[in-house]
Amino acid sequence: MKKILEKLKKLETGEIEPNILKMTLNAFDFASVDYMQYLDESKFDTYHRVTIMEAPIKVFLNVWPAEFQLPTHQHNNFWGYIAVLKGLLTETSFVYDPDDAQLSCHPPKSFRKGEVIFEPLNVIHHLQNPSPSKPLVTAHFYYPPVYNYEGVMVFDIKKRRVAELTAKAPGISWDHPADYYARIEEDAFSVVNLW
Repeated sequence: MKKILEKLKKLETGEIEPNILKMTLNAFDFASVDYMQYLDESKFDTYHRVTIMEAPIKVFLNVWPAEFQLPTHQHNNFWGYIAVLKGLLTETSFVYDPDDAQLSCHPPKSFRKGEVIFEPLNVIHHLQNPSPSKPLVTAHFYYPPVYNYEGVMVFDIKKRRVAELTAKAPGISWDHPADYYARIEEDAFSVVNLW
């Protein structure tokens, strides 16, 4: 992981765009990256994030316990890549049409240790560790490096509601206090499966 961070530190802020970052990350074999020095081995039973670089790219490790999942959400103010370092990551992507009040669901895809996923600006997706017993560890590389969750949309598929987070929100969740949401819209959409 140290070699990756050293390479990323050399990137010029004005040059950073998806293809440059992809080429930089593709030079590394994420199936054999040594990342354990940044993690506490005893803490694989709770979801948490460990920031390991602030600039020019925000880099952090996420630890996902068995069967943990994030709510469906939209990245509206940052883009980046996720590398799977341990376990299996499942991603389901969506397209939201607020005019038709419809959330279209693409088939889920699974990514194994060593694989890298692009997260474009405005992507709407659901991420989860599908394993009933094993943890998942992912490395995240986001740009711009300073961001908050203001304006990020969170979707509740079961209850058909959508919320917009404020800058107060420390993460993507439906469990924040009311003032962490700019708005919550009930019965906001129907879900259509595209497979």
